[in-house]
Amino acid sequence: MRVLLLLLALLAGCDRPAATGPRRPVAGRDVVMPFAKTFRVVERDGYRVVDLTASVVGWGGDAVGEEQFQRIVLVPRTGTAPPLTGDLAGATLIRTPVMRIASNTAFHEAITRVLGVNDRLVAVGGVKSWDDALRARVRSGAVRQIGYGWHSPPDLDALIAAKPDVLLMSMEDMKSVAAMPRIAALGVPVVPIFLDNEPDYMGRVDYVRLVGMLVAREREANAFADMVARKVAVLKAAAAAQPTRSVIAAWFGGGDQWNPTIRNADAKLLRDANGRNLFEGPDDPRKDSFSRISTEQLIAQGADADCWILRDTHSIPYRDIATLRRFRAYREGCVFAGDGMHKPAADAFDYYETAVIRPDLVLGDLVRMLHPALRTEPFRYIRPDTKVPR
Repeated sequence: MRVLLLLLALLAGCDRPAATGPRRPVAGRDVVMPFAKTFRVVERDGYRVVDLTASVVGWGGDAVGEEQFQRIVLVPRTGTAPPLTGDLAGATLIRTPVMRIASNTAFHEAITRVLGVNDRLVAVGGVKSWDDALRARVRSGAVRQIGYGWHSPPDLDALIAAKPDVLLMSMEDMKSVAAMPRIAALGVPVVPIFLDNEPDYMGRVDYVRLVGMLVAREREANAFADMVARKVAVLKAAAAAQPTRSVIAAWFGGGDQWNPTIRNADAKLLRDANGRNLFEGPDDPRKDSFSRISTEQLIAQGADADCWILRDTHSIPYRDIATLRRFRAYREGCVFAGDGMHKPAADAFDYYETAVIRPDLVLGDLVRMLHPALRTEPFRYIRPDTKVPR
């Protein structure tokens, strides 16, 4: 009978489209989020309402489908839940603090780690965790594997078996969006994480504050976010006192394809390091941070850059020395790679975990890359490229 009821709930959920926006804002006292643009939190008597709104953006491309919207009501376990009617109709009710957490993306694990609640993770994407202790728990089966959210929705069998109170869910395509009502129908509240849609890299840090509300670690979350903001301010001031230098961040995608950083949070990091990004264009939350161009375009716009981030963890090796020599950055030895903090045995990159919510660490690398006078600390994530052919 229980299986039949679950099946009926699942089929009912399939008939409900994913929530889309925009929706009318709810009334209440705003809980300050200094930088976030993809979510808003309001306080009411005894509970909070969180509205999350963003587009699902294809990798290296444009937004797909309608803008997504989710309204969540956070109610303390000891409190009385408001009726989900009126402006709360269709909202997702979550009791706080959340004690059992499922996650489908690596940087969620960094958030729970800085909040001191990694022991509450009952399901994660897989075994690529940077955190050795968590990875061991996953390998032992103590933490379930539901699949990373890069290309597919979570594995429902593993998710339900983990019995989470909530699923922190990043979505890379519309298949994941379509899975949300099915997951909710099976009794797992979904909190969509639109961190990648934040136009300012500090907006990503505000997601630590949001998860802090879920797990009752707001004090720790606010202290963390304030610490990152202070460090960013110091780095920006130091960089601004140096001469502006030109830069490109373009990695090789194979064939005749390059992927330069153009817009949004990644471009802002280059700008705040007092770099003049030769490929910079207008910010657009409905586009990914990079676009695809040809080698000819790369040379035409980027040949005179002072520095070049040539590789990242996705890059295919580029061996054409004759083409490389056409770039000033290559000739003068300012070629860098974004592949630091790697544990090869685990295929784990901290760049996709801690670095996402520690933009001060990434900004520090960029500042040191562009301004040799400020190289007083070692590089961490973005470092001189020792694999570039000579």
